[in-house]
This record gives sequence, structure tokens and C-alpha cells, in this order.
Amino acid sequence: MDRRSDIAPPAAPGSTSRSPATTSDGVFLDPAVFSTVLQQNWENARSIKNQRIWFLNTFAVISAGTQSFLLSARAEPLLQLALDLSMCVFAVMGLLISLRLKAELEECLEKIHALVVRAHLEEFMALERSEGDLSRFPQFRWMFPVFYTVAIAIFAAQVVHGLIAQVPAP
Repeated sequence: MDRRSDIAPPAAPGSTSRSPATTSDGVFLDPAVFSTVLQQNWENARSIKNQRIWFLNTFAVISAGTQSFLLSARAEPLLQLALDLSMCVFAVMGLLISLRLKAELEECLEKIHALVVRAHLEEFMALERSEGDLSRFPQFRWMFPVFYTVAIAIFAAQVVHGLIAQVPAP
């Protein structure tokens, strides 16, 4: 294999310009490869965002259904305790999944950012780097872990309340 095709042609003497697909170390990045890598990372980031939303939607429907069932059925205390405890476990699982997906999303966005910087296209890409007025708001990607943390607290409080209600008064 001929490696010369991977090297950018030398720039004119005194020139500081580089090819948009040339890395900082002078290695030429084929536009087709650049496009494929950028597209794969972008699609992966979108997939992660969709997964987070679907997990949250599923959790919300299950928890709403569980709470609705408990209120309408006037369930036995043991059943109520078991369902609240299982929802607390599901919320912990949701939090762990959300944190993992958040880390994967940030990794993808960093790779996309590195590609965009190497191609000198950062002014054309919105990579969720808040500037100006937007920088005062929290990043949306923290809302998922916050939601699951609140759900853990609520279901844990219901479990503790259920346990206290089971203890006979002296």
C-alpha cells in the first residue's frame, strides 16, 4: 500500500494555510473517511439521545401505572411495599443507565468536536457548547440523572413510610 496518498502535499513556502482535511501533524484525512467518521459519531450521538428519552418515557409510564394501581386498588401493605421497593430499584437502574449514556454522549460529542476543529468547521457546528445567554442555564443532559435521583428519593420515602406504618404503636 502506498502511504504517500495519506500525506498532504507540502504547502507553499511561507504559507500558513492547510487543507481542511489535514490534521495538525500534517497527515491528510480522506474526505470520504472524514465524512463517514463524522456521520457515524453524529448518528451514535442521536441514538444515545433517543435511548435516553425512551428509557425515561418507559420508566415514567411504568411508575405512573404502578402508582395509579396502588391508589385505585387499595393494595395490601405488603404489595404496596414490594411495588414501591421495585420502583426504587428501577429508578436506581435508570440512574445508572442515564449516567452511562450521558458519558457515552459526551464522548461522541468530544470526538465530533475534534473532527470539526481539525477540519476548521467549528463555526458551522452546534455542539451544545452554550455561549452568551444560554450559558446560564444547566445543560439538558443533566436533567435525566436529576429526574431519576428525584424518583429514587420519592420511592425510597414511600418504602420508609410503608415500613413505619407496619410497626405497631407502643
